Amino acid sequence: MHRILSLVVAVGLSFAPSAVRAEAEKAQTFQFVKKAPAVGDSATMETRVEMKLNFAIRGPGMEPEPMDVTSTTNERYTSTVLAVRKGLVDRVKVAFGDTYQEATDKGKTARQDNPLSGKVYVAAYEKGRVVVTDGAGKPVPEAERASVASRIPNLGKVNPLEAALPDKPIRVGDSLDRFAQVLAEKILQQGNDSSMRFSDTQVRLAGVTKEARGAVGTLHVTTKLTIKGSESPITMTVPLEGTITALGRGAKLLELTLSGPMTAELEQELRTQGLTVGGQGELKMSVKQ
Repeated sequence: MHRILSLVVAVGLSFAPSAVRAEAEKAQTFQFVKKAPAVGDSATMETRVEMKLNFAIRGPGMEPEPMDVTSTTNERYTSTVLAVRKGLVDRVKVAFGDTYQEATDKGKTARQDNPLSGKVYVAAYEKGRVVVTDGAGKPVPEAERASVASRIPNLGKVNPLEAALPDKPIRVGDSLDRFAQVLAEKILQQGNDSSMRFSDTQVRLAGVTKEARGAVGTLHVTTKLTIKGSESPITMTVPLEGTITALGRGAKLLELTLSGPMTAELEQELRTQGLTVGGQGELKMSVKQ
């Protein structure tokens, strides 16, 4: 999942209307040309999630209970293909850069570095399981193995997101329903527990630009994120909107950006007792490759 924001620039009418129409029709067609993986392929993934909460619970006979939290999660790693078998990547080197979470709660800021930050691993798909060693080939603790494996879920398997891309040319305005479903289930939901759920995900081709590296398509994305912990009386809802940009050649996803306002709602039982929750929040997500 990767992307570089590409805005489609509308070109005004010229003195040759028929030529303009023909060129516009050509520009509005976009095709993903898939490429088999090869040893030496390398990609750097940068993920950033920013969340701001400024809410307060109020009720009869109680002081307002504030929720004033800001958090930033940042992750960067580079994966390099070391081996390919039967068209599938089954061995990679994964080098992590600065990976951390920073949060400010009630004016106090704390940063927690991820245990993977700054480390290099080698992961291989063996007998249906991802085996992870450090850069020197030595075993790593199970917690690190599982954490590394969670970031490369397609090792030894077909990439479901790439497989969901249409094989035929698409036009501006076309919906990518299968891709949208896989995006929600396999990418956005990945690594999140049942308290976070993505729904009503829609993707359509919004525009095409021509660059030196080839045609770049801009996909418009909308989805709804619902956050509800099993023991929390509050449900958070975030209508997210953004774009995916993708290079047609190689079917390479370049950048994903999503953002939206957060709203909060208390359980019915608390509302009947006169409690209310008010305020505002915001969530921003970006993934670049």
